[in-house]
Amino acid sequence: MKVGFIGLGRMGFALASHLLRNGVELVVHDIQRAPVDKLVEQGASRAADVRTLAAGVDVVFTMLPGPMQAREVILGNDGVLAGLRQGGFLVELSTIDTDTVDALGRAAQEKGVRFADAPVGRLAAHADRGESLFMLGATDADRAELEPLLLKMGTTVLHCGAPGSGTRMKLINNLMVLCYCQLNSEALVLANALGLDTRKTFDVLTGTTASNGQLKEKWPVKVLKGDLTPGFDLALGFKDLTLACQAAQSAGISLPMGNLARSLFQLARHGGMDGQDTSCMTDFWARSNGVDPIRL
Repeated sequence: MKVGFIGLGRMGFALASHLLRNGVELVVHDIQRAPVDKLVEQGASRAADVRTLAAGVDVVFTMLPGPMQAREVILGNDGVLAGLRQGGFLVELSTIDTDTVDALGRAAQEKGVRFADAPVGRLAAHADRGESLFMLGATDADRAELEPLLLKMGTTVLHCGAPGSGTRMKLINNLMVLCYCQLNSEALVLANALGLDTRKTFDVLTGTTASNGQLKEKWPVKVLKGDLTPGFDLALGFKDLTLACQAAQSAGISLPMGNLARSLFQLARHGGMDGQDTSCMTDFWARSNGVDPIRL
């Protein structure tokens, strides 16, 4: 199948690169020229706009910052659905809200386009290595066609149910991931204040049932190493926590920990941490408590 990919940010660029490496005929588009140029050098074709891209492919993947961009790019007068042929696939990889993913699904159905959502799990470093996980929401028939294509970008596809279920699962996943940011930060700052060695603390926390993937895999190569370049930007983390809290409100569910984590992320943003990795919450929490940055 000929594939189009829209949205070549930190994760999107890595995923599109693996499609090329695995022999997929690829057309790309992004509002930033640099990532498009890099992929064209690797063998991709360039599309002038999203409608033109969609008109010339069988499958369109979108990897966009949030719901507003997804609606604009997909539902706009010159958007993806205006160009994609009947029977083609639209696969939304972005992390968006439940109302938006359902609206995209309905609009695709009205156009005779097959729709699936497959938000991405694991870290940006996994995406770089082609080890991403996809939370797929699709019909059984569409799953059978899409899974081999998704596995050209990653190693794991978990079928979560009908279209829209992938997005719902991603919100639950990121709720836990982002709450860990604050919990990890509090634990490390307290250990430092109690005079414990950071390496010994880290070894205990990652060697017992207190361990979590964020602390074990991400913290040593990001904040504890002093590298705060965004694998997962704090602003996007705040956006995802907001989406999870909004989904809970719509469902009549209380999220005290989630709402607290969202408020703390907002404080960090006000403290100038936008543009840094979500692990920067540990630096923010250390600074807020008068503790030096914690490093291994």
